[in-house]
Amino acid sequence: MYNILKAQRVLPLVTQISIKTAEIILKSASDSGIKIIEFAARADDAKEVFAQMVNFRNTNNLDIKLAVGSVLTLNDAETYHKLGADCIICPHTDLEIGDYCLKNNLYWIPGAATLNEVLHANKLGAEIVKLFPADKIGGPDYVKAIKAPFPNLKLMPTGGVTLEESNLKSWFKVGVVCVGIGSHLFSKEMLSQLDYNKSFEAFKNLIAIVDKTRK
Repeated sequence: MYNILKAQRVLPLVTQISIKTAEIILKSASDSGIKIIEFAARADDAKEVFAQMVNFRNTNNLDIKLAVGSVLTLNDAETYHKLGADCIICPHTDLEIGDYCLKNNLYWIPGAATLNEVLHANKLGAEIVKLFPADKIGGPDYVKAIKAPFPNLKLMPTGGVTLEESNLKSWFKVGVVCVGIGSHLFSKEMLSQLDYNKSFEAFKNLIAIVDKTRK
């Protein structure tokens, strides 16, 4: 999973979507070359939608991994694992969730804000730590500061990441593994009237901008 995220450099996030919209996003993401997306489980019907996403992915043989984000409890982590999640992402660091993921060979990305929290997550077995909310705790300058004494930290900032090339470059310049991007990729308005072509174009545009940051 680490290699996929490092190569893709960005983790697209979607939430509160219908099954139809989820299928559109999965197909267009896979067709565009995206290898992993995050479904943030924040709605009452999240489990039902995610189950259908897994079924659609498998039925259509799509080459794409499914991460489930906003996982708050051990029970939810177990449920989404059984439904077919390839990765569990949390806004916080939870020992029970971490233990479960490690014992079941399920990739786990916990969330943290302070340096001590990041190091604690690493000690619990997390390879990549989600830095959240990244823009509110200091942005790229904060990452640069905490990586100075700990250059091997593997971080995924989420929150405040935009589609502007300068914004993305500022994160990659300080050595993050990848970035999480949600509403700046798909706004609520866009999701409400999403079709395949709009979704495919959004993913291709995202890939093109990320590719520019490599130069």
